[in-house]
Amino acid sequence: MLRWTTSKLQNILIAYWVIVPVLFYIYLAITSFSQQVSMQDMLQSVPGIALGNLLVSLMLFQAGILFFVSRFSQSKSGLLGKFTLFSIFQQLLTGNFIGAALAFFLGRSLLPTEENTTSQAKLIFYLALGFVLLFSALTAFVAWRMRGV
Repeated sequence: MLRWTTSKLQNILIAYWVIVPVLFYIYLAITSFSQQVSMQDMLQSVPGIALGNLLVSLMLFQAGILFFVSRFSQSKSGLLGKFTLFSIFQQLLTGNFIGAALAFFLGRSLLPTEENTTSQAKLIFYLALGFVLLFSALTAFVAWRMRGV
């Protein structure tokens, strides 16, 4: 059976959360070029593209949080374990099932060791999670409202 290490799964998840937004913005640039419309006009006139922009911005922010947290936490009971649990919920809330699965497998690969993190790192971590949760709820609400459009 293939056993993936924690660092390999972290790299895969960070790469996924960076590559998908890059591909979205390449698609947006090609579409705006072919339709001879500016990207700003597309974001303002097409609600689906604006929603996609919110989602990929959240993915980039989460990649940054994972990069930040993985520098000083590697345990299931530490901040990285809490982040993976939060990411599973957040990715499911925004409909990103691939991201949720990758976060799930990352959480499973973590070891249950104790860690001591500084209160400043915890404060930054929880503020960042609050920001992501707020914008995820906003994105889910907008997506729900767009279904009737």
